[in-house]
Amino acid sequence: MNVNFPIGSIVLIDKIDDEFDFFDSVFGKICEKARGFKENIKLLMNNKISRNVSINQILNVTSKEEFGYLGSKNVPGERSIYRTIERVGENSAVILEKYHLLLKKHGLISNKQLMDWSSTYFEGNKSEIGMRGYSRDHKPGKKQVTFGIGTGINTIPTALTIQRGNVQDKKHFRCTFNVAKKVLEKNSLLIFDCGGNTKENKEMVLKNGYNYLTFKGKHKNPYEKYIQIFKKRRDLGESVHFSINKRDYECIKLREEKETKYIFFSRKLEEEQILKRNRKFEKELEKNEKKLSKVKKGKPLGSLITREGYVMLKGGIQKTLGKMKNPYITGLEGCFILESSVDNEPEKILMLYKKRDIAEKFIRNLKEGLELRPIRHWSKNAIIGCILITFLTNFLINLTLLLSKNPVVKNVKLLKKFLNNLTLTVVYPKKAFRFTVLSNISKEILLIFGDFLKKYEDHSLKLRW
Repeated sequence: MNVNFPIGSIVLIDKIDDEFDFFDSVFGKICEKARGFKENIKLLMNNKISRNVSINQILNVTSKEEFGYLGSKNVPGERSIYRTIERVGENSAVILEKYHLLLKKHGLISNKQLMDWSSTYFEGNKSEIGMRGYSRDHKPGKKQVTFGIGTGINTIPTALTIQRGNVQDKKHFRCTFNVAKKVLEKNSLLIFDCGGNTKENKEMVLKNGYNYLTFKGKHKNPYEKYIQIFKKRRDLGESVHFSINKRDYECIKLREEKETKYIFFSRKLEEEQILKRNRKFEKELEKNEKKLSKVKKGKPLGSLITREGYVMLKGGIQKTLGKMKNPYITGLEGCFILESSVDNEPEKILMLYKKRDIAEKFIRNLKEGLELRPIRHWSKNAIIGCILITFLTNFLINLTLLLSKNPVVKNVKLLKKFLNNLTLTVVYPKKAFRFTVLSNISKEILLIFGDFLKKYEDHSLKLRW
């Protein structure tokens, strides 16, 4: 009986292991007495990139031939795979330390680091570290765990931290920073959004010999103060003009104590934000129009915005004179402020901050591309192990794309389709030795793997016919 299976994910894993000795460097000398520890990790990573089935289904969908290409001499038991995840979580600090040594050895650490935080939710309520908090997955009823990542501007990740589900970004920042600083050179620039922007966090970054670039949260009173400064200095001709991605910006630099504030304004951004908020307002009015008649009958429905005025909690209407104003428009549209310990040209600073989408894409790839959510493990070590394996799998993907010659595929979901199309068929003739056939080799796969694919071709075929 012939057997065929997708081999693209195995090729990706082997290519990085062949060039960087990844598995021995990161997982070597850990759980040496555990049989097939590294092979099971390969199996879990291969599953993440290819089929992404639940742990208890891996053995049902993986052929014996596939186990052989993953380095396993025997088919592991289901309990062995679960134990591997637990062991990875139990030894996560050592694994991350060895991972940092690998990055240093091969010069993969960028001096510009992007930091971001997110969460993923659980199925079930028995998790040790699961808590309810602000849910990025729009699952407020589910317990969750928060995690933070640090990744270089070269897309190579450097830090991973895992905290309870109710830990805020400003507090989580300290944990992520403490992990990242173990591997970063002094004077590296840390780029993060307003979630981690507090006076204490910025002082901590400077005290440890690093620089920061962050977004100032949009609060009306402080922003109005800086908008007035912007207008006065713009009238004096002090603003700097430039364009990025066909969008015009104006900027005023303001030095305050140890940091530089970059006050930006974009007319196009202002128009887009006003249009978006007007649409939101109109939808709110339409939605509440049907409820207005009930309020007029004396039914209390809570606070609403309607075309006739504001509906109060007691069920009455507070009438307004004239047309209802849009409460979502604040007067701050089109303006934003970046804060940094670095004094540089506004255009360069803004372009650096826009690179934050690298961290956002990394998290999106974890959660959607590699399907990190939902987590179905309950013990603390298994949860940490699951997230760490997914994190390192994303590293393998990013490093493969970084080393490739002009890869046209950068989205993990699309990449997985091309990898799963690459097929190896093992043929068992009735009266001959078995042979293999590599098929569905696309241009995209050739750009990613190049000559490394020849390793999986059956060179004995030329000798038989």
